[in-house]
Amino acid sequence: MKLIDQHTPVTIHTAATAPRGAAIVICGDDEGGFESARLPSAARRAFELLLTAKAFPSKQGRISAQAFDGGTLLAVNMGTRKTRSIHSYRSAAGVVARYAREHGLRQVAMLIEPSWMPGSHEIAGAFATGLCNGFFQLTSFKGATENSKAAKASLVATLVVDSAAERFAAAAARRAQVIASSQNFARALAGHPGNVLNPPVLAKISQEVAKGCGLKCSILDEKQMARLSMGGMLGVGMGSPHTPPRMIVLEWPGLAGKSKADANRRPLLLVGKAITFDTGGISIKPREGMQRMVFDKCGAMTVIGSMIALARTAVPQRVIGILAAAENHVSHTAYRPGDILTMHNGVTVEVTNTDAEGRLVLADALSWGIKSFKPSAVIDLATLTGGVVVALGKEFAGMFANHDGLAAEIAAAGSYQGEKLWRLPMSEEVREMMKSDHADMVNSAGRHAHAIQGAEFLRRFVPEDGSTPWAHLDIAGVADNEKATSLYSPGATGWGVRTLVDFITARSRQRDSRG
Repeated sequence: MKLIDQHTPVTIHTAATAPRGAAIVICGDDEGGFESARLPSAARRAFELLLTAKAFPSKQGRISAQAFDGGTLLAVNMGTRKTRSIHSYRSAAGVVARYAREHGLRQVAMLIEPSWMPGSHEIAGAFATGLCNGFFQLTSFKGATENSKAAKASLVATLVVDSAAERFAAAAARRAQVIASSQNFARALAGHPGNVLNPPVLAKISQEVAKGCGLKCSILDEKQMARLSMGGMLGVGMGSPHTPPRMIVLEWPGLAGKSKADANRRPLLLVGKAITFDTGGISIKPREGMQRMVFDKCGAMTVIGSMIALARTAVPQRVIGILAAAENHVSHTAYRPGDILTMHNGVTVEVTNTDAEGRLVLADALSWGIKSFKPSAVIDLATLTGGVVVALGKEFAGMFANHDGLAAEIAAAGSYQGEKLWRLPMSEEVREMMKSDHADMVNSAGRHAHAIQGAEFLRRFVPEDGSTPWAHLDIAGVADNEKATSLYSPGATGWGVRTLVDFITARSRQRDSRG
């Protein structure tokens, strides 16, 4: 698993006491509620100094540090007690990890108070996630000297819990670290530039990853896609004849029984947009910020990260992940405005904007994936529209769904994992806007209701009889960030990995409880 785990240089232990030499971390709130009862005696003097100087951090996400004989005491603010959630612990640990990296700390011990809710094991998992996500930085493309220093940076973290809770906390921390390392791998892959990562390269990486964690991987190349009439995939990829599109399929069989009924159980289907670089095509993007179009593959990176995590945590549910990979380039072979494409399900699309390419590759992937695997539910993820960023900013992903129950399940998982979603409406009026005079539909009808247009386009490639619950997550605002946050350094966030794993794990438990 070296390819995956190299992106999480954090080792996590659980113990009943803090190891000697570690920086001791205590968490508190805006009202100064920092407890010292469980501090080692050497650290209590540092606590008293902070208390006397009224130097505890007064704002959420801030840290105060005080040296003591043999170490350092760190106090981190988690916000108000009334608003504290499991994500508050996750964010606090992320702040600690970033502080440790910036200040050269290589060993920390985070104290978990027995009175904290929801419980030591859940908090241990949240702390483990925050430490792994917060310490991660993509250093693969730094120069030799700086890269060699960054590559050596690592962190050993001890989660200090009551001895009675240690076994459960250790199991929760191990699981959280597996998921966080899968998320970090997705972040690292998303940050690879277009001259390094293209569709054929992504296909090879996917095959290597699949071998390492028990996934089955199959690849559809451009010849196979032509036989399947995947006009969306082929149309978008026309501008890059030397790096043609690839449909990458990852399969996790789950841990169902050996009966034929179990083997044929309907899977869940995850579909992700992987535009490895997006110039906008002939409808070219402005030059300002175009370098950030390396992140136009983040939807599919969430899918691959989720599939890795599901396999490594041995989720019982059978799951299929599809990465719809293409480059959208300007060249003499590129598709044009006015072209008419025939999609896998026979729908014809008039191209009005070559920069509305993500929905074209997703449409073929959805249509083919649903027909081939007959899933019980489908979720697609894509950095699809600027409109969702205008509507919801950088804090929320936009969610569209044809099934209220599925939407509620995803929203609940996102809320618990601190990955915010806001459900937006579907609209028959917008669907009418997308009718074409010359084909069945256009791929873009202008700026009005931009995010809804994307969802309505994709809905044409999902069975309209309601037999397949489907949700579309537009993650354009949350997939990457330009400034550091409590959990993430600048770059890709891997948004959605934790939510999807939580959602699918919960579904598996519900299924097992029903027998």
